[in-house]
Amino acid sequence: MMATLFFISGCSINENTNESDERKAPYDGQLLNIGVIGEKPSKSFGNITFHSAEPDSLKQEEYDAYFITEQYFEDLSHEGWKSVFMSINTPVFFLNIDVQPFIYRTEGMKYEETSPKATEHTSGFVITEDMIKMWGYGNPMDLTDVNRTPEWIFNSIFRDIEEHLKHENSINQLINNQSLLTLTGDYHNQYI
Repeated sequence: MMATLFFISGCSINENTNESDERKAPYDGQLLNIGVIGEKPSKSFGNITFHSAEPDSLKQEEYDAYFITEQYFEDLSHEGWKSVFMSINTPVFFLNIDVQPFIYRTEGMKYEETSPKATEHTSGFVITEDMIKMWGYGNPMDLTDVNRTPEWIFNSIFRDIEEHLKHENSINQLINNQSLLTLTGDYHNQYI
């Protein structure tokens, strides 16, 4: 069971700062490769490459992040996918989803009319160690068409993916440095 729940909302913006303008600005960060399970967005963005991906790609985690669109909302909510979503270390975003995405991680729940309705336009999550990091963007819409997703939501998602990757890289760097120090310390102690 997850010990900690951490929530970051892409739609909670302080109107007294320029953060709103920054979030809406075009993404100009590092190159991101995003696997899209379902319909690829028709919009193109600098430094972003969308790849058509099959659901099984989620098991290999071969992209920087995944977008899941309406075509696969129901299929991926079935029991066989629960373990994948409960352990995925790559951010997953459900574009223009009309239900809450926790159903993808909760046994006995699936995508259907009785599922809890979405509270955001687009939702995402990633599993990191013993917590679930979640993102939410915009207000829900009645339509689930990926091409109805506002551009500012895409740009916000790209920034959050980049931030997640930088955070993961810094943690990995820290672990590698700690391992190197431990090895160096052990080696030094053997020859004293």
